[in-house]
Amino acid sequence: MIENQKYWFAARTRDKQEFAVRKSLDKLKSEENLDIDYYLPTRIVISQLKYRRKRSEVPAIRNLIFIYATKQTACDLSNVYSVRLYYMKDLFTHSMLVVPNKQMKDFMVIMDLNPDGVSFDSEPFAIGNKVKVIKGDFSGIEGEVVTEANKTYVVIRIKGVLVASVKVPKSYLKIIE
Repeated sequence: MIENQKYWFAARTRDKQEFAVRKSLDKLKSEENLDIDYYLPTRIVISQLKYRRKRSEVPAIRNLIFIYATKQTACDLSNVYSVRLYYMKDLFTHSMLVVPNKQMKDFMVIMDLNPDGVSFDSEPFAIGNKVKVIKGDFSGIEGEVVTEANKTYVVIRIKGVLVASVKVPKSYLKIIE
């Protein structure tokens, strides 16, 4: 890991504390001028109350937030500034899990465009061909192709964190090496 380079780190929060952590990070960015960014994948849920409907923002993945910072700043968040974050470990290197920039950007694009059309699986699909989406809203996204019940999905794997899949027509895909 390079000292002054920023990376995406996957971190867990305590149960139902995602928005509290987000608020703490916003406060630190404005008051302490920390050079950090974060990504909390959310979606809008409409619930029917007795006489009205209520729109609320909920996390798409419980207890998960992504932090974009240098390794030292990321460690300082929990150690110095007391933000309740627990960084996920890479099982092979036993250090903090770093998410590659391309995978993170692809994940952010599909979550921003269609958060309700994304399904999350804890068990990975069988590994398929590497593909790139060349048409439509998800153009530029790279992942693996999986066909299930005559429907084609592009799977984005963030190793050790999650597997996200989104439905894409076959004609929009191009196999890459």
